Amino acid sequence: MVGFVDTGTNNSVSILQEVLRRKGIANEKVNYIMPTHVHLDHAGASGKLMQEFPEATLLAHPHAARHLADPTKLIQGSQAVYGEKAFKKMFGKLIPVAVERIQEATDGFELDFNGRKLLFIDTPGHAKHHYCIYDEQSSGLFTGDTFGASYPELNLGRRRFIFPPTTPVQFDPDAWLETLDKLMELSPARVFITHFGMHEGVEGLAKLLRQAIRDYAAIAQEFASSENRCERISECILQDSINYLLDQHCGADVATIRHLISFDMELNAQGLDYWLTTQNVT
Repeated sequence: MVGFVDTGTNNSVSILQEVLRRKGIANEKVNYIMPTHVHLDHAGASGKLMQEFPEATLLAHPHAARHLADPTKLIQGSQAVYGEKAFKKMFGKLIPVAVERIQEATDGFELDFNGRKLLFIDTPGHAKHHYCIYDEQSSGLFTGDTFGASYPELNLGRRRFIFPPTTPVQFDPDAWLETLDKLMELSPARVFITHFGMHEGVEGLAKLLRQAIRDYAAIAQEFASSENRCERISECILQDSINYLLDQHCGADVATIRHLISFDMELNAQGLDYWLTTQNVT
């Protein structure tokens, strides 16, 4: 069996096809497309890949399935965040997936993947439409955005750098912390983070991420009544990240750090700003 966990954007399709070509795998041999959630950096190429892989089934979170069949709201929401011009450049044209080719992966769903058990787990916190996949054989979790984001270029210091992607609009710190507890009950040996890479020492990573989630929520609340609070939140979480990385001797200078994470922190601030509105803080 052959499958992809997360698709990237339409710009990623040629890269995935090149992987298949190098391995001598025909498009018709791809069985599953498994986007962990519908944010377009994870699911944006789903429609295009389903066209390319005629025998594949798309396994979707129950809250994600309808958006993959009809991406209208995904397009509208993403254009509101990125702007129409940037959206087109980053994501291209989103292609709907035929309903009959979508299978919902509910919490606890198990897939027999060529004799390998894959367990699908509902994991809200980053988004309500997010699942993670536990591979029993490798004791590994495919985590999408649930176990945070971590840049290899910034992990050369004494401790790893990981941050929670709090992109709009469903950040829920309490749910996220509960999700991490739920995942750690599996005692995973490693996590496969979409942004980016395989990481071991999962307990330590979970500890860092839990603290970061709490810190983000506290920072958002600190600036809740401030003018230009989204900008203030963005500046604060960026500077906190820079200070942490420099303290850990990450090997990158301030300009490099800013280049890598400034955009992420702007999006995170937007998500935190929206979260404050759900807390009746305006």
